[in-house]
Amino acid sequence: MKKDIKKLFGLKIKEYRTKRGLKQCKLSELVDVDPKTISVIESGKNFPSPKLIYKLAVALKVETKDLFDFNHLQEEKNLKTEIISMVNKLSKENLSILYKITKSFLD
Repeated sequence: MKKDIKKLFGLKIKEYRTKRGLKQCKLSELVDVDPKTISVIESGKNFPSPKLIYKLAVALKVETKDLFDFNHLQEEKNLKTEIISMVNKLSKENLSILYKITKSFLD
């Protein structure tokens, strides 16, 4: 991955915040920080303290470790390569299941 951890972490916070339907100001209230702090974290300009990381995970209703799962934020080429690698390891039965799921997204 080419992006640094601050940028990736910021993208994860923004991803979970938007999934929860929260504005930056509401998230800042939930974790008791200034709204600008959330903006700076999401933009990748600053990295939060361990205590704030924990508060963010609680507020976003995720496990702390989930905030560090950046695999899907890879560059498109790397993501495709990893997907192909995973597909090549599937059993015939699981490959059929994956096909049906994927096809339902594309229909």
